[in-house]
Amino acid sequence: MFLGIDLGLGSLKASLVDGVGALMADASCGVATQNPAPERAEQQPADWERAMVEALRTLGERADLSKVEAISFTAGTHSSVLLGADGVVLRPVIMWSDQRAGAEAEELNRRIQDRLMAIGHNRAAPTWSIAPLYWIRRNEPQIAERVRTVLFAKDWLRARLTGDRLTDRIDAQGTLMLDVDRLQWSQELCDAIGWNIDTLPEIRDPTDLAGHVLPDAARRYGLRAGTPVHVGTCDTAAEVWSAGAVRPGDTVVKLASAGVVNVVCERPTRAPDVPSKGFVVPGLSYALGAINSCASGHKWLSELLLGRSADGEAFSGLDTLADRIAPGSDGLLFHPYLLGERAPYWDPGLRASFVGMTITHGRGHAVRAFYEGIAFALRDAARPMRATGLTLGPAALIGGGAKSDLWAQVIADVLGLPLRRPVHGDASYGAALIAAVGAGAFANESEAIGRCVTFGPEIPPDPERAAIYDRLFDRYRRVKDLLTEINHEISAG
Repeated sequence: MFLGIDLGLGSLKASLVDGVGALMADASCGVATQNPAPERAEQQPADWERAMVEALRTLGERADLSKVEAISFTAGTHSSVLLGADGVVLRPVIMWSDQRAGAEAEELNRRIQDRLMAIGHNRAAPTWSIAPLYWIRRNEPQIAERVRTVLFAKDWLRARLTGDRLTDRIDAQGTLMLDVDRLQWSQELCDAIGWNIDTLPEIRDPTDLAGHVLPDAARRYGLRAGTPVHVGTCDTAAEVWSAGAVRPGDTVVKLASAGVVNVVCERPTRAPDVPSKGFVVPGLSYALGAINSCASGHKWLSELLLGRSADGEAFSGLDTLADRIAPGSDGLLFHPYLLGERAPYWDPGLRASFVGMTITHGRGHAVRAFYEGIAFALRDAARPMRATGLTLGPAALIGGGAKSDLWAQVIADVLGLPLRRPVHGDASYGAALIAAVGAGAFANESEAIGRCVTFGPEIPPDPERAAIYDRLFDRYRRVKDLLTEINHEISAG
């Protein structure tokens, strides 16, 4: 068996997978996010470790963890854990959804965007690690001076088992401080924010061996001492790969805390409006259009309308409300900028809104408008991708939001793409397959997918609904443009 551990924005999940890709058991535990201000999102690494202890304890009640052959990790990229000389965490982690570093990102783009593109293949945004690290250098210099090691979320968790100080080439690229062509840290980009390059970890491939479970960690987590632990990678890369994407043009739509349209490509896009990163399959890249709020917004809506989080019952309840409403929500539009927005606007000052509401609109309209708004935002995020010549093909649909049949159908109709849901397709499953490849259970990354990944029935777009949404998408974009100025005034306070 192979163990994959994924840290998401709202929970940590551990999955056990056998040598033919069957899911043997899984367990999860929630993780809290602190939002000290509207544009800020922080987490405590100690909460991650507590969640890992609890998830592995539960998993150990369902399966024999002593039989695990190898382990690997995934987590959201960009989130930097800052460690002092004694290895103690110096401050809460600024998460990828945090937008406080907007001014720093803008300054970096004004000052050195050409160098960012040439060296890192992407431009700065509040999400990429270089901007929040620059914010820390400016606003918390006493913290920056004490940093001796920077680890990223999955790497800090893995180090609880092995004591290593490594990262992988994909998470490293997510900092925007990596010389991507040379796969080494860029002194020039570190100097641009006054960051000590010696604090950054060694870079490896996702399937490389990072170390072995130490005796103390084995006792704490219920694992077998000496179990091999492989480096792992960022959650989206692992999910895209484990959803069956191994060839250029393979497309995956993710409805998780963030929403993402991903397309595998032969080479980096090197386009300012289309971020791209290296991929689990060596030699390939993947381009992405990411929106900040997706399933996180669904949780917000569920708590607002039903008074509880979006568990299975809440998903069913919201779908029942929305299924009675015609496409277009009787004129109600939702723009999902609850956390500002990444693609295609890269604007932390945008704000969410319901527009067109009348006394005839009810909860069902709000839910359907939310589903449609997320779908429109994903289509919006994909526009620059298509403009660079990338073609979106039939797509795999993954993430917690994929559990909703209605939401899945709306996504298919708005994007105009047939969708398929993998039987297993989350990041913890991908992490387990990375461990399996690293341990030699498969010849390579492509063979692992060919032997392990299966799909449910296809969800085709409905031509009539797709035509309605084609017309409404233009209105969605025009309303966004009209509200941008007032949104910026609101965000400025």
